[in-house]
Amino acid sequence: MAAQEGTQVRKYVTSADSTLSDSANVGNEELEPAISGALEDPGNVDATAVRRAADATQKGYLDALRNEEVPPEFEDAHHYMVTALGIRSAATENLAETAEGNSEEFGEVLSSAVEDYKLSDAIVGNHYVPASEEALKEANRRSDQNYLHEPKPFMDYEALGLSSSGARDEPSAPEDPSASRDVRVLGVQVAGRPLPPGGNVVLTGSDELAFSVTVANSGEVAEASIPVEVVLNTRAERQALQATVERMEPNGQTTVEVRGFRPGEFEETAEVNVRAGPVEYEQKEDDNTLAGTVTFGI
Repeated sequence: MAAQEGTQVRKYVTSADSTLSDSANVGNEELEPAISGALEDPGNVDATAVRRAADATQKGYLDALRNEEVPPEFEDAHHYMVTALGIRSAATENLAETAEGNSEEFGEVLSSAVEDYKLSDAIVGNHYVPASEEALKEANRRSDQNYLHEPKPFMDYEALGLSSSGARDEPSAPEDPSASRDVRVLGVQVAGRPLPPGGNVVLTGSDELAFSVTVANSGEVAEASIPVEVVLNTRAERQALQATVERMEPNGQTTVEVRGFRPGEFEETAEVNVRAGPVEYEQKEDDNTLAGTVTFGI
């Protein structure tokens, strides 16, 4: 049994490493060349190549999301990886849709995407890797840490001349690790009705399955590109969709909409899990989530 569990852990670590490497290759080898010309001229973008990159990031995200062979010790680490891949998928899809529809807006959308890509890198480096190291320790498989590699950033931002704001050669402000950093889920509404922690919302056939998530910044510094994820577990499938809080000042709050879910069966009660963040250097994460249920009525 111990040998079987050890094999499962090693299989997961190597598989996750391959997934993150494939994702970084999409960014560095496919997306980066496709957008390099657009940095000087937003109309000079290879829309076909950006679409290929978007499809590849979506496949990597969905494959990780549907992975049913995650060892129990790696559930937290896997969540961080899925969140990072989801952010990359959503940002690249936005880039592809803009390149195919209105290239004049591509520069602005690219700036937002770069913020999202850097956020995904931070989630992987600051949360996924430490959580994986802790999981190996918990599973008494420290020897398998040789299979846990530091993933590459999604793109070579320095080579492209991209700062954190997406502008070329613009210096970014240094982070202050000693400052208090904390975001939290302040409240959730489903179809316009409050969903308290552990509560239930009964939906009718005319209700839109949309979530309004209010996020608060209880920290001492402004936060940017805060990921917000809503997971809906119906009998048929697990659905996870994201939105992003672009910027929030200290002691501020804002609400984002997360929609696009497929409803469950009649009279089915499905679990809902809402998560905001984490942000870099955040130490307290127990208030980052809210769980409840929705029931699909007449």
